[in-house]
Amino acid sequence: MKELSIILFAFILLACGANKEELARERFTKAEKLFENNLFNDAKLEIDSIEELYPGQIEYVTKGQELLRRILIKEQQQNLVFLDSMLINKEDELKPLMKNFIESADYGAKKILIHKRQKPENSYGRTYLRAHLDLEGNFFISSRYTGTERIYHDQIRVYFSGNQALSEEIKEDGLNNRHFEDGENQWEVINFKNGKDNGIVEFIANNADKSLKVQFRGKKYYYIVMEKFDKEAIRDGYEISFVLKEIKRIKKEKEKVKAELNRLNA
Repeated sequence: MKELSIILFAFILLACGANKEELARERFTKAEKLFENNLFNDAKLEIDSIEELYPGQIEYVTKGQELLRRILIKEQQQNLVFLDSMLINKEDELKPLMKNFIESADYGAKKILIHKRQKPENSYGRTYLRAHLDLEGNFFISSRYTGTERIYHDQIRVYFSGNQALSEEIKEDGLNNRHFEDGENQWEVINFKNGKDNGIVEFIANNADKSLKVQFRGKKYYYIVMEKFDKEAIRDGYEISFVLKEIKRIKKEKEKVKAELNRLNA
């Protein structure tokens, strides 16, 4: 009787094992079909269930892991195609915006983008607002005053018809607010970096078709009416900055995807 019980128990264990193997095989077959139909998340769930429910079925756990690797490769390949498409769209978007900008090594070896009408040789002796843009999309404006007398300006206001934007005050520090003399001319330059323009850039970009005036505020005040090309330089440079940053982000994301593909294919 005892021997019969042992045989029966062994038979039950064998039957259970065979049943688990069959169930694991079914789930793996289902995962393969889902993969073939590009239902990657559903396929991953089936693979997870094999490892969770049938950890002893080494053959199908191993096959599931290999299928998961193939799924991840396929996903990354699709990501790469999508990012390539995004990059092409952004580069196409950039082309018409760049028509009035040229590359210039204005800051030593670092290349920047400068509006054709705001090149230093074209703006000598002018009082105006200048757009500053580099190839990574970093953007800011500077106020540039030239006159026979100093006004000691540390702030600017841009306005029209009761609407205005007022920058933060930038005290003279020899860097972001600096002064120098050239013969009988006095030069004052303020860089409004890191949001110190306090919304002036966006104000100009949104109202470039208006007659915008600029008040240079200091111990004395000085006023100009913005030239059309200065408004366009700031408006377009501001827009370009967002496109360049997005292009940089996409390229960085592509490198991550390529690195992951190399790892999966290793």
